[in-house]
Amino acid sequence: MELSRAASLLSFIAALVIGTAVGYVGAERKVEVVVDPPIAWAPEPVIRSAPEPFVEDVPVRAEDLRGLWQGEWGGGGESCTIEIRRLDGHTFYGTLRQEAAEVVIVGTLDADARTVFIHETKVIKIGSMFSEWSLGTNFGTFSPDGRTLTGTGIDRWGTYVWNASKN
Repeated sequence: MELSRAASLLSFIAALVIGTAVGYVGAERKVEVVVDPPIAWAPEPVIRSAPEPFVEDVPVRAEDLRGLWQGEWGGGGESCTIEIRRLDGHTFYGTLRQEAAEVVIVGTLDADARTVFIHETKVIKIGSMFSEWSLGTNFGTFSPDGRTLTGTGIDRWGTYVWNASKN
């Protein structure tokens, strides 16, 4: 009788492991099945998700800012481009474009903190989409690969979110 019970327990565990493995084929994260205590009796299995893999942050350099960034700017998620044309140490200069509006920006990079401060300094063109533009102050952080900036801004109408990626 005891041998039959042990065989049933082993069959249960084998079916559980195989079923779990088949159920997670193609999943991004591995799953570890732990039976505690081992084989002494048949408790409910404890399923733990494997920790996310550690991704080391790519260093951010001022030179990496130069070029065209594309994304969304403002509360309505309107598409935008940010073109960084000039660098002076950790200070950068460029243009924010949204619809037909063009705004001069000046920013600073804190490479160690992986952050930027962007100040909208002058409206060049308002375009037909906007009746006016409120110059904002913005704070952003880099993604681990250094190719996406995500941030928040504030102007006289309140706070908004933005993001931009560089190819």
